[in-house]
Amino acid sequence: MATTSNPPVERQPAADNAEKNPLPLAGSQSQRLETVGRLTSGVAHDFANLLTLIAGYSELMLDRIGEKDALRQHLEEISNAASRGARLTSQLLGFTRGRTGEPQALDLNEMATESLRLLGPVIGEHMRIETLLAAGSGKILADRSQLEQVLMNLVLNARDAMPRGGTIRIETALAEWPEEEAQRHNVEPGPKVLLAVSDTGHGMDEQTLARAFDPFFTTKEHGKGTGLGLNTVKTIVRQNGGDVWARSVPGEGSTFTICLPRAAQTPGAAGSGDGLHAPGSGGETVLLVEDEDPVRKLIGHVLRRRGYQVIEAASAEDALRIFGERGAEIQLVLTDMVMPGKSGRELAEALCEKRPDIRLIFMSGYTDDVLQRTGALRPGMSFLQKPLRPETLAARVREALDSPVRPFNRQ
Repeated sequence: MATTSNPPVERQPAADNAEKNPLPLAGSQSQRLETVGRLTSGVAHDFANLLTLIAGYSELMLDRIGEKDALRQHLEEISNAASRGARLTSQLLGFTRGRTGEPQALDLNEMATESLRLLGPVIGEHMRIETLLAAGSGKILADRSQLEQVLMNLVLNARDAMPRGGTIRIETALAEWPEEEAQRHNVEPGPKVLLAVSDTGHGMDEQTLARAFDPFFTTKEHGKGTGLGLNTVKTIVRQNGGDVWARSVPGEGSTFTICLPRAAQTPGAAGSGDGLHAPGSGGETVLLVEDEDPVRKLIGHVLRRRGYQVIEAASAEDALRIFGERGAEIQLVLTDMVMPGKSGRELAEALCEKRPDIRLIFMSGYTDDVLQRTGALRPGMSFLQKPLRPETLAARVREALDSPVRPFNRQ
């Protein structure tokens, strides 16, 4: 299994702060990160099913209530929270697998404002939030979920540094870095966008500050911190072509500054969708294979509302039995990848022996790159990433039924 490849970090001599928080050897760090990756993949798979239910049923309810209904705003907040949870889950999986994300043009001011609105209840009323956002700060080219995670880590660290309350300040600014300044931070010269998060907390001494970005290093009490937050921040920022540094004075607080290259052009608005057209409907028959009963029920409901005939199976074995009895009337098989007994891949191979022309869509809470590494998913296969949105699901089903290409069958 792949492990996270962290950028080089400056290390203090082993004696520095060793008794307070001993740092494992590099090999041990790698093993621990691999363990984190394994645990994360399993938890994210189950969490994706839960988010599918939250997002799916909230959208079904939104379709049934009017624009002025008093409950609409609450349902929209639930739907938005599910979307953000999906992005963070995907980002967490991407970090543990060393994936670099999907860059898009982002307005840093807009992203910071939205993130602070969502983080407000978590930060607490005893904290004062100040923002100083530079007008016309331009856009950066980065993965949105990654940048949200970076800001979340920094803001929550700032909160934890002020247990009795204080001020958190978020600032953005523009900068034009010449060659000398760019070399000092190991980035390309040119226009930059800066994001700074400051607190009025207890601050850090020089030894602690020097190791702040080390993996598994934390000043928090045992059980209250993993020491991966700031290392994650540094990894993400460097993956997106930038740098991050910290300034701190004991008793006066800390400031973490992120620099990212300004986007030369804006190829599309952030969050513009997944590129799928509005789905149509049809009367075709779909064999739905999903071992989680609530998820299967939701997906079946969504497809039936679009006019499809849906036959449900709780396992690959059930699906093979049903296909043996009713295979002639089934146009599409929509199957989960990871199930008890036979996997979705094994089911697909067995079905294609019976009907080489059958159309297939795979779905999973695991990311496509993880499934490709294990050989379960090949490039070109039709794949749906959980958590599923009703519109995305319906669009992909329609696309598979209308497409003349059957990638799985042709491999």
